[in-house]
Amino acid sequence: MTLSSDPTPRAATEMGSHPLAAFGSVGALLYRTLVSERISPSYLFEGADSLALHEAARAFAMGLLAGDPPAARDDHAAAQALDGTHADLHELRKDKATVISVAALGPMLERAHSTPFESTYQVFIIDPAEAMDPAGIARYLKSLEEPPESTVFILVTTRAERLPDTVLSRCRRVRFPPLAAGVIAQRLRDGGHDEGTVTRAVRAAGGSLERAQRFAEHGLPTLTQCMIDAGSQRDAGTVQAADETLGALDRIATTLAAAEGQETSTKRQHVRALVADLLRILVVEARECAAGRSCALPSQVDPETALGLITAWGRLSAAVAANVTPAAVLIESIAVLRQAPVSLT
Repeated sequence: MTLSSDPTPRAATEMGSHPLAAFGSVGALLYRTLVSERISPSYLFEGADSLALHEAARAFAMGLLAGDPPAARDDHAAAQALDGTHADLHELRKDKATVISVAALGPMLERAHSTPFESTYQVFIIDPAEAMDPAGIARYLKSLEEPPESTVFILVTTRAERLPDTVLSRCRRVRFPPLAAGVIAQRLRDGGHDEGTVTRAVRAAGGSLERAQRFAEHGLPTLTQCMIDAGSQRDAGTVQAADETLGALDRIATTLAAAEGQETSTKRQHVRALVADLLRILVVEARECAAGRSCALPSQVDPETALGLITAWGRLSAAVAANVTPAAVLIESIAVLRQAPVSLT
């Protein structure tokens, strides 16, 4: 099944400040599901933004564990659910670089057939679901043959196409569109970011909370501006500027990988993702220029030249996906602007 219809205005009004309200029409539909108590044993939350999907999963879990509507809610249980500490909320992430092993999944599935500790339900969030290895998927499907009424699984994925049909057909599929710009902007403001950072991060994020937070928290707009400045100065060293940018990305990637406990195996992945982030920001700035709006590119870059930059930087984004070395991509990204058919001196 798929949740896809628009909610009634009443549903949106009833939600009030419920965390699901941030997810627009899909959040309202999930809220009505909670209130109606027509709960399925397994949900698949799918979309492009893994951070937003995980937050939505916790918000839905909050409704199951703490009660809805608000008049019936246990506020202490709600706070525990949202921060991931509720006794009946069980979350499983990758225990290896690329997979959720059956060794990690097995104990969770065994727990799924027991009774909740404190709540009417117990909720199991598996994120990212496509990382389950084949043996784990087989055990998960077996656990759904006779699902306990008190157990709810929420699978989270940005790659639904990687899940087998046997999993997709057993889940109530919930597709999340990009978040509204206002929602992302407020989250960044709540995190203490200044308006300039918020504006640039939201503009480049494309509705992704995860991407916006990376942009704002790790200074990616500033790094992008350094690349633009390097490309605007004919006498500056392209290779040196690229090396300095790569060094900064390497430090950010080290921090991100360490936070995940997978320093060696994921650092390279983070570097590539960060290079793709920088290229996305460059493309967005070029689009603003092409549309005649204020942007970070030099004022001498005209709309026609900006269109050429969009094409060139888009091609380099594809090169990142094709595993071209980050250093080579950064050098070419700066050189593209330096070779633009305008005087930037």
